[in-house]
Amino acid sequence: MRRLIRIFLPVCLTTLSLVSFGQLDKIEIAIEDGNFKRVEKLCLNAFESKEMRKIPEIYYYYAQAMYELSLDEIYFDKNPDAVKEALKAVKKGKRKDEGHNILEAFEDEINKLAVRQNELAMKQYNINKMSKAAGMFDMSYQLNQNRFAYLMSAKSALTYEDSAKADSTYANLIQWYNEDLNAGDEEAEQSLDPHVYFINKHWESKKYDSAKYFIANGREIFGNDAKLNYYHKEITMEQIKNMTPSNLMMEYIKEVINYVPADKDLLHQENAIYIFLIKNKMNSDNTEAADLLIDQFVSEKVARSTSKEVAVIKETDVFVEKKPENVLWKLSEYFQTYNHLVSAKHVLNKYIVQTAKDSSESAIADRWGVITNYAYDTKSLPFAAFILQQAISKYPNNIKLTDLRRKIISDKSVVRANVDEQGAIYSLMSDEYAENKTEDNRTKMVEINDKYLGLLIAANRFSSANDVMEEQMMLDPDADHKQRLEFIAREDFYQNYFLTKTKGKDQEGKEIEAFKWNGSTSGCDAGDIELDIQNKVANRINYFRRNAGVPEVLFDQATNEYCQKAALMMTANRKLDHEPTKSWRCFSDEGAYAAKHSLLIKDANTSLAVTYIMDDKNPSAGNRRWLLYPNGRVYGHGSTDDVAVIWALDDSGSTDTSQYMDNPVCWPPKGDVPQLMLLTNWTFSLYRDLTDATVEIKQDGKQIDVAVEKYVEGYGAPTLVFKPSIVKTSLPEKSVFDVIVTLSDGRKYSYAVRTFSYNPGR
Repeated sequence: MRRLIRIFLPVCLTTLSLVSFGQLDKIEIAIEDGNFKRVEKLCLNAFESKEMRKIPEIYYYYAQAMYELSLDEIYFDKNPDAVKEALKAVKKGKRKDEGHNILEAFEDEINKLAVRQNELAMKQYNINKMSKAAGMFDMSYQLNQNRFAYLMSAKSALTYEDSAKADSTYANLIQWYNEDLNAGDEEAEQSLDPHVYFINKHWESKKYDSAKYFIANGREIFGNDAKLNYYHKEITMEQIKNMTPSNLMMEYIKEVINYVPADKDLLHQENAIYIFLIKNKMNSDNTEAADLLIDQFVSEKVARSTSKEVAVIKETDVFVEKKPENVLWKLSEYFQTYNHLVSAKHVLNKYIVQTAKDSSESAIADRWGVITNYAYDTKSLPFAAFILQQAISKYPNNIKLTDLRRKIISDKSVVRANVDEQGAIYSLMSDEYAENKTEDNRTKMVEINDKYLGLLIAANRFSSANDVMEEQMMLDPDADHKQRLEFIAREDFYQNYFLTKTKGKDQEGKEIEAFKWNGSTSGCDAGDIELDIQNKVANRINYFRRNAGVPEVLFDQATNEYCQKAALMMTANRKLDHEPTKSWRCFSDEGAYAAKHSLLIKDANTSLAVTYIMDDKNPSAGNRRWLLYPNGRVYGHGSTDDVAVIWALDDSGSTDTSQYMDNPVCWPPKGDVPQLMLLTNWTFSLYRDLTDATVEIKQDGKQIDVAVEKYVEGYGAPTLVFKPSIVKTSLPEKSVFDVIVTLSDGRKYSYAVRTFSYNPGR
C-alpha cells in the first residue's frame, strides 16, 4: 500500500497536508507488519480529524482491518459487528472516492470482505433467518456486485414469499449467463438455481412449453445436467400423460432420452409409442408409413447397441441389437406374443426377405423353411407355430412344412402344455383339419379342443373358452354338451362375479376386507385406487358384456384418474350431476369431463356399483344399455366411500353395429346363467325398430306373463325392456326360459335362457 501513496502523492499534495500523508504512511506500515489492531486504532484516530475524514483510503484501510480482525474468533466474539463496520467503511469510502479510482487498488481486499460477508449470511440462511440473510447478501452485492450474493438474496427472499424480487433477480442472472455464453466466458460465476426457479414456476402452472424453454436455455449454459434431466423427464411425462400416442408425443420423448438414454420410464414409453403407431398404420392398411416407422425403430435400436450405456439400456429395452435383422426378429415375436398378428406377419416377412440369400422366390422359400425349423427348436411353441402358419400360407404345397406341422401336433399334443402352448397346438390343428377333414383329424381336433377348454377356463379366459366351446359343439354335434356349458357358466360367474366382490363374505364365510377410499374432501384429494380393485371392477363389467355377447372393454389409467376426480366432486357436493359447475367444491376440468361421459352411482362403489348399473330398475334401463353398448372399448372407473363413477359413454371400438341387426344383446343372456343373474328388468337390444315389439316367454314349456315397458330411445343401442312374472326364490334347481321377441314388421327372434341354482357364498 505504500506504493499507492506514492502514486497519488503528486495529485494529493494540492489538497492534503503532509501530516495526513504521515498518518497514511503509519497505517501502511502497520498493514505490512500485519498489525491490524494498530491499523484499527490509527484509522479511528484519523476519523477524529475533519481533514482525514475526507481521505477515501482511511475508510478502505479500516475495512481491511475489520475484515482481518474478524477472522480472529476471540476478537469476533467480542466484536460481532466487525464485518458490518467494514462494509459501512467501504460504503463511506466510495462516497469520498470520486470515480472510484482509489477503490481499484483495494479490489482484492474488497473481494475477501465480500466472501466473509457471504459466509456470515449463509450462517443466517442455514438457521432459517431468511430476512436477515437477504439483507446481508444485499450488502455483500453492493460491495462488489458478486453474483453469489445476488443469487442468495433471491433464494432467501423466496422463503418469505417475495416472488417479485426472485423473478427480477433470477431473470437478471439468466440474462447475464446468456451474455457470458455469447462472449465465450467460461470462467464466470453461474448457478442453475435461476433456471430451476422458472422451470418449477411454469411447471406448477402447467405452462409446459415455457418450462421447457428454460430447460433448453439451461442446457445451452450448463450442458447435460442431472437437475435439468430430472425436470425435463418429469415435465415431459406429465405433458404426454393424456396425449394420444403420436409423432409429437414421440418427439417429446426423444428430446429427453437424448440426455438420459438409459432411463427405464422413457425407454418403455418410447417403445410403447412406436408399437402403437406401427399397429395403427397396419390397422389402416398404410404399410408404407408402417415401414418408415419400423425402419426408424430398427436403426435407433442398432445405434443404441454402440452406446456406452448399452448394458444398462438392454436391461429395459429388449429390442436393442447390433444387427438390424435381429431387431426385426424380436419385434415380430413381440407382436405375436401380444396378439397383433397383422403387424407380426408384416415384420416377420420383412425379416425373411432381408435375411434370405437373395431376392429370388426359391431363396425366400428356403429361408422360410430354415427359420421355421429354427423357431421350433429354439423359440416358444406359440411363436414357432405362428411362423409355421405363415410359411405354409405362402407355400401350401411345401411338403416339408406340412410334415413339420403334423410332427408338432403329434409330438406336442401328448405332453403337458400351458394355455398358450395348447392354443398353438389348437391353431395348427385347426389348419390341418381345414385342409384335411378326415375323421381321424376330427377326433384329434375334439381331443385338443377339450384340453384347451380346460386350460382356458383355469386361466380365466372365458371369451376364448366360449369360442372354442362353440366350435366343439359343431365338431361333435351328437355329444351332450349341457354339463360342460353349465360348468363354463358356473366358473365364469365364480371367477369374474363372485371373486370380484370388494366387501361382504368370501366362499368360506369370512369377511372380505372392504374397499376404503384413501382420498379426502377436506383437502380435495381424489385419492387413488389400487390395481387389484380396478381389475375387479373391469372383470365384473366384462362378465356382463362377454355373456351378453358384446366385446370386452379395457380400463385406461388416465380415464380412471378423471373418473376418480369426478367421484371426489360428487362426494364433496353430496349430489350427482353430469354437468357440474365451477362453483362446486373440489371442481376440476378433468372431473367435470368425466361426469359428462360416465354413469354416476350413489351409495355404492367399485364392483358393487357395476351390479347396481346392471340391475337398473328404470323403465328405460339406460345405465345397463350404456354398460352393454357394443362399440364401447375404453372405459374407466373411480370410487369414493359412497359414490362410483364409471366411464361408459365410449364409442371408440371398432365393432360394426350392423352385426347386431340380427344378433341381439340380451340380459339375462342366451345360454346358461346362474339364477342370481336374473335381474329385475330383462333387456333385448337390437339395431332395428323396436317400437310396438312384443315379448313371449315360456318357463319350462309353460307360458308366463310378461310386462313390456314402453320403448324409449336415446341410450346406447335400441333396447326393449320387459319383466317376466317370476319369483327367483321359488325357481327350481334348473329352468329353461324360451324367449320370443316379435317386431312390428313381423321379424321374430328367439333364444333360450337356461338357469341353474348356484351361490358360492351361501
